[in-house]
Amino acid sequence: MLGAGFLAGVAAALLGLLVVAGWLVAVTDGPLSTLAPVTQITGGKPVPSVYVPVWTCGGAMGLPVRLVDTSGAGTAWLHHNVVYAVGDPGDGRWLGLLAPTGLALAGALTARLTGRVRSGVDGFAAGAAVAAGFVPAVVAGVLVARVGLGDAPTNAEGYVVVGSTWFAPGDLAGDAAGLPRWRSALVALLAAVGFGGLGGAISAWLRD
Repeated sequence: MLGAGFLAGVAAALLGLLVVAGWLVAVTDGPLSTLAPVTQITGGKPVPSVYVPVWTCGGAMGLPVRLVDTSGAGTAWLHHNVVYAVGDPGDGRWLGLLAPTGLALAGALTARLTGRVRSGVDGFAAGAAVAAGFVPAVVAGVLVARVGLGDAPTNAEGYVVVGSTWFAPGDLAGDAAGLPRWRSALVALLAAVGFGGLGGAISAWLRD
């Protein structure tokens, strides 16, 4: 059950990433690495193309890109949801359904592939096993898709402008922009168990 759940969970995460990447290319005409709404929070530093869909997937799950681990004088938290910055406000609604739908289908598939499912409770447990793949996939994306701001380009006055906040370059030496780590892991876990379990339970009921 865990093996099937792991594969289905990873597949749900990757499929969601591909759909979001396609949506981004369609609404912005690419290239993803030069999207202005993203560079506003990275001080104008180029962002690897694969990071933008990861951040947008997070935005669809209610997770904003933010400046984290700030140092220097004072602290600034700059929240930035890429979904609403790039596309139509209405796009946020169907993108928000992407992860729940993918997880429910993955949970249903896992329950179908697990021979010991005989009740709705069994189906929920089998479907919730997608967390074994979905959560690590999300956490891996969050940990990798972080942009260090210590060497971000400065403007004419010698300051790094992140959003509407100005920083001396030395103040950003250990800072990075990315999705919040612990919150992302918790949201991924709750979504995978809840929606994956629901899909598994429905699959078990339909089998009966």
